[in-house]
Amino acid sequence: MMCTETVLKQEDVPEQRSLLGWDSARRWPFVAMMLLGVIVAGVGVSLFVGDISIDAGTIGDSLFHYDAESVSHLLVRDWRLPRGVADVLVGAALAVAGAIMQAVTRNPLASPGIMGLNTGASFFTLLTMVLVPTTGRPQMMLAAIAGAGLGAAMVYGLGSLSRGGLTPVRLALTGIAVSALLGAIGNGVMIYSELGQDMLLWHARGTEGVRWLDIGLFLPLAGVGFLGAFAIAPTLSILTLGEHVARGLGQRTRLAKFLAAAIVLVLAGGAVSLAGPVGFVGLMIPHVVRHIVGQNYRLVIPGSALCGSLLMLAADMAARLASTPFKSPVPVSAVTALLGVPFFLYLACRKPTTARLRGGRT
Repeated sequence: MMCTETVLKQEDVPEQRSLLGWDSARRWPFVAMMLLGVIVAGVGVSLFVGDISIDAGTIGDSLFHYDAESVSHLLVRDWRLPRGVADVLVGAALAVAGAIMQAVTRNPLASPGIMGLNTGASFFTLLTMVLVPTTGRPQMMLAAIAGAGLGAAMVYGLGSLSRGGLTPVRLALTGIAVSALLGAIGNGVMIYSELGQDMLLWHARGTEGVRWLDIGLFLPLAGVGFLGAFAIAPTLSILTLGEHVARGLGQRTRLAKFLAAAIVLVLAGGAVSLAGPVGFVGLMIPHVVRHIVGQNYRLVIPGSALCGSLLMLAADMAARLASTPFKSPVPVSAVTALLGVPFFLYLACRKPTTARLRGGRT
């Protein structure tokens, strides 16, 4: 017991103080209900946003008195509503994946976009389109998950070869380099296979064009990923103390890291297959949520899911509104990058003593 107490002091136990106060767990249900209400309202507002103006009465009729012969009803029910639902799922998946990665690696810069998962998923999706043009949506989703695993393996494999270990900035730079490499190879494949226009539309569309069938395919994966994230949340809280402390407290760290990696691949790969590569959601949201609720991952995981959904909804609506004056589609990834790049630079430029999650290296 004395040994464990000494280690805990040395590893700097995370404080539970947050913007919600010491009783974050008690206040969290009310905050979560409020966020859920805002998300539902956001999906409702998204039904009004688009190139074609549709009044509230028509939207209500399309939801409760659907007429398959009405163009407006078809637009709302089969295009805008699934797009809003997809925004919620994709934002939640990317944010939860980022929260898990930052907890396991103790790296504040860890996220699916920075660590090569998004680019790897896009690269494998491209290869699948070229090699097997008749591949269906389920196989494309599996290819995206496999590609996410390839991207992560390349980043961590190459980063571990450097002297001094996997520091946060070094790992981020490796991720950027691997993303550039896979992106360049992918561009060459697109030019050779004459798929440039198709892939450009896929990268730019975000959740535009997502159908209920696509959501139905992703929903089981997302459900498994979210349930798994909630299940390992207590272990993630302990892992933020450091691997040695976690082992001293009886945690099976290797099993926990394996499960965390599987959950991240499922969530990030599935999200990319549904909406294309959307960056910085998994980087920003976990930091904001931890600032609000503290280091308790039983609150951080659901908080990241809710806040990630809100960010993706807002970014997609902003992209749709920006498309009208520019008279061309604005990628939702461009909107998230406007917020994410300054946030990334802020994290990367902080002093080394504060740049790591709770003072640890990966």
